[in-house]
Amino acid sequence: MRFIAAVLVAILATVSAQAAEVGVKDFYGRWLGEGIAETEIGEDTERELRGLEVIVRDHPSGFQLCWSTIRVTPGRPDRQSFAMMLFAPTGEPGSWKAIFSADGSASQGSARAELKDQTLRVFNRAVREDGKIELQIYERSLTRGGMDLHFTRFDDDHLVRVVQGRLEPAAQNSSNSASWC
Repeated sequence: MRFIAAVLVAILATVSAQAAEVGVKDFYGRWLGEGIAETEIGEDTERELRGLEVIVRDHPSGFQLCWSTIRVTPGRPDRQSFAMMLFAPTGEPGSWKAIFSADGSASQGSARAELKDQTLRVFNRAVREDGKIELQIYERSLTRGGMDLHFTRFDDDHLVRVVQGRLEPAAQNSSNSASWC
């Protein structure tokens, strides 16, 4: 019985040490996958299949994060969107602020990233043209040899969209970057 307890303690210590050693560089690379989006539209919830791509790479300022989504809805044309942000360290361990974004939201000083355990979280807050506050939270977690994605979007504190997805590292023979990033 003591042997089993000692083995369990050793396993837990190893897992905890591995989780503590995860850095932003562990996210570097190109990740491809898919997910399901649930969007609240009035009283209804619309579900869409999403093609997902995430690229994380080193940058002289800190790191660059790019992501692309292809929305697949039966009966409608596919729609693709792209985003890119550059992050610089804040001075606090595991914390970055966005210093540039392709859509200009970083200029508002409202985007930041944090790394805790095995999850890289990006928070992006913006005031829309209609005056509503939009908050997007991207949680990308390294798990089971890949990346789990959990995205939530709030409009004025009201949850309007959730996306759950799974991404895998891109194959070694595929391009490690995309022309859009």
